[in-house]
Amino acid sequence: MEVIYFGILLCSIAFFIAVIYLSIVLRRVADVTRSLGYTLKDVEKQFNYITPALIQTIRETEKTVDEMGANLKATDSVFDSIHQVGESINNVNQTFKQYSDNMTEESFRKQIKPFVEGIRWGEAVLQVYSKWKKVN
Repeated sequence: MEVIYFGILLCSIAFFIAVIYLSIVLRRVADVTRSLGYTLKDVEKQFNYITPALIQTIRETEKTVDEMGANLKATDSVFDSIHQVGESINNVNQTFKQYSDNMTEESFRKQIKPFVEGIRWGEAVLQVYSKWKKVN
């Protein structure tokens, strides 16, 4: 019988220790929960302060994105023009290549001769003019 009483005593001591441990744990959980509640109240106040500014920023960003879209549409014509200029240059290059492939060296010299003579006479006139200017 004493063994039974001793077993009951040990069980009651173990239960007492478990209750104390459980009460300490529950006390800490209650403190953490209370602290979390205060923190969430502060967060709510901060959100009430931040939310209008954030909404205003989003609206301004939307306006900026709309303006950028309009500006990008405006630049489309510029890029189209550049593309057309590039195509024109390619067409001129192809025409010149076909023309130069059909031309011999001698015919090229004959065609360029008037330009060379014009440049020579231009230099001669420039030299005469510069000497005349030094004299006067």
